[in-house]
Amino acid sequence: MVFRFLSLCSFFFILECASQVLTPIPIQEETFQVSKQIQWIQKPTEFILKNTSFDKNFIELSLDEPFLSVSEVQTISKYRMASFRFEESTIRTCSEQTVDSIKKEIGKITILGKLTGKNCSTNYQVSFVAKSDTEIEFKITVADETLNRIQLVYVSHPEEKIFGLGEQFTYDEFKGKKPFFFTEEQGIGRGDQPITTGANLLAGAGGNAYTTYAPIPHYISSENRSVFFENSGYAKFDFDHVKKAKLTFWDFQSEKSISGSIWLGTSAKSLIETYTKKTGRFPKLPDWAYGTWLGVQGGTDKVSAIVKQAKDAGNPVTALWIQDWCGRRVTNFGDQLKWRWYADETLYPDFKKFVKSMNDQNVQVLGYINSFLADTDPKKPGDDFTNPLLTEAKAKGFLVKNAKGEDYLIQTVGFPAYLIDLTNPLAVKWTKDLIKKNLIGMGLSGWMADFGEWLPYDAKLHSGVDAKVYHNRYPVDWARINREAIKESGMEGKIVFFTRAGYSYSNAYSTLFWEGDQMVSFGTNDGLPSSIVGLTTSGISGYALNHSDIGGYTTISNPLKNYHRSKELLLRWAEVSAFTPVFRTHEGNRPLKNWQVYTYTKPDGTKSLGDEDTVQLFAKIARIHFALKPYIQSLVDEASKTGLPVVRHNAIVEPEDKTLLKYKYQFFLGDDLLVAPVIESNEIVQDVYLPRGKWTHLWTGTTYEGNRKIQVPAPIGKPPAFIRVGGKSEGLIRSSLETIRNKN
Repeated sequence: MVFRFLSLCSFFFILECASQVLTPIPIQEETFQVSKQIQWIQKPTEFILKNTSFDKNFIELSLDEPFLSVSEVQTISKYRMASFRFEESTIRTCSEQTVDSIKKEIGKITILGKLTGKNCSTNYQVSFVAKSDTEIEFKITVADETLNRIQLVYVSHPEEKIFGLGEQFTYDEFKGKKPFFFTEEQGIGRGDQPITTGANLLAGAGGNAYTTYAPIPHYISSENRSVFFENSGYAKFDFDHVKKAKLTFWDFQSEKSISGSIWLGTSAKSLIETYTKKTGRFPKLPDWAYGTWLGVQGGTDKVSAIVKQAKDAGNPVTALWIQDWCGRRVTNFGDQLKWRWYADETLYPDFKKFVKSMNDQNVQVLGYINSFLADTDPKKPGDDFTNPLLTEAKAKGFLVKNAKGEDYLIQTVGFPAYLIDLTNPLAVKWTKDLIKKNLIGMGLSGWMADFGEWLPYDAKLHSGVDAKVYHNRYPVDWARINREAIKESGMEGKIVFFTRAGYSYSNAYSTLFWEGDQMVSFGTNDGLPSSIVGLTTSGISGYALNHSDIGGYTTISNPLKNYHRSKELLLRWAEVSAFTPVFRTHEGNRPLKNWQVYTYTKPDGTKSLGDEDTVQLFAKIARIHFALKPYIQSLVDEASKTGLPVVRHNAIVEPEDKTLLKYKYQFFLGDDLLVAPVIESNEIVQDVYLPRGKWTHLWTGTTYEGNRKIQVPAPIGKPPAFIRVGGKSEGLIRSSLETIRNKN
């Protein structure tokens, strides 16, 4: 049998192009039983792979237009501060498709045909293999390996909603949207103005609605279908058309094919469980992880004083995160770090002894590391920075190379640096040994494993793998190396490292995620609201344990508008974080410009922005989080077994409630605690939509009927939250919070 798809173009007032079946050889409608519950349905207008038990389709291929096309495209990357811009030049395209034969076997369907166009012709093969009655694996291969870009089109119904796609910050549902998948700096502003325009003018670093540190080509739809692509090259998913999905993958020939899985299930929860069974689940957090993690820097005296101040205020501090344990480096961007991974004995004399002294107070100490090694800044006269680790790595050939085979010098924010080549086994061993000796050996209970998204598109790697497809894998390997160092030290389950960059399978290696560098603002695209969307979207694609910097990070001084953290923003952000797995602060890149959770005066008289009221209010909010420890701990345990996220998107918990889906800044902690945080300035009353059932307001004890909108008071320190009456965890939540409800 042969089906031919040809392009037709007609000129009216504008050029209109469409594709259709011009000369199909009529075929008999046919149904083939692939497995007990899977049918292959063949019609003149479509192919369908269907589960008859669920009466749902795995995939539906319309024959009204080609469902495959391929091109040869030359791509040049413009790279600056891990923000990527691409210049594309199409050399040839095979946009005409024939289906020459369909091979039907028990458990497998194979489609064979040709793709043709001007100066373009190649054979292709599409296979669907039934792994179970609810799981299909697919693979698409193209014979001509010079054709490096492929487009797949399949049916998506108008009412279908698309959720997940990794960690997204602007949209929580993607029907009508065009996301892309390439791990990079999320951008400064991402559409919030005027900062985005300013960042673009100065450094091309503004980002947009789809830039993210941790995308994943995986989604779950409202039709209880889960789709996952294994490929790691740049990809674009176009859900803009109401009746179809159009997916484009770059450089797929480096991976020999397009491949992945499609699952059907009874619910989003069952699909998340199936997806994470394949891609990995987070381990449980150690017991100490459920208190306040104070992010403070500045030396032994300062951090010790602030820990004492917080504890005296009744703040349940269980961890101290010191990012400048490796030394402080001041740049035009603000307070940064010496990217050389050993303790700075100037700031922290006898660091190992200091760590032990904190441990003796039941406070664990965490540090910082990334996969860069910094160099002297040539723009800074008299820069006295030295890095013996960089000298060693250069001598041993452990660094990523450029096209000339030289060590790839990358200008980061503040100073130049080099990336460790994680495809070099000797470099990997060296890095793990460094972690074991200089971090674990110092007694650290964890660290921020930063970056991972900076690998240049044109880099040359030790293994010979193409950087175009390894770019998205680099942060996955970075997490794996950190995890292996912990395991090899016998510290699994005791040490927590947290990553921001990721891709498919990151959830198999990271022990915790965080959302990277949001602006210190209420901006919807890159401020407090965006951190909520990041939590709910990422959980659908396997990042079950995630959190954000309390108060945000990126602080900008600008003549048009200053982005400096206010007291209100800091405390409202703390309220959101009280209902996440980890409660961790950050001073931001310009600590003296930001309102802090502490008060502190340096020996020279310089005062931090803060007041005693903030210290007390922050302690009050921290006690909410700590009181929820038994409930959060039960959710973390569940996540380790099922992959279900601790913070849950509305579509996971109440998928039938179409009104609730419109409230994208409301979220669930587990199934039984609904949170409706304040995300705008100067708000003291909050509108809340309650789904089905009955809900008890956390602070007043008032019980409301669901399926309606209500208003509740929302003073700082009493974030709007509601317990599900009759929920499985109702008793646990009530008993956990009873101790603080009256006191707070």
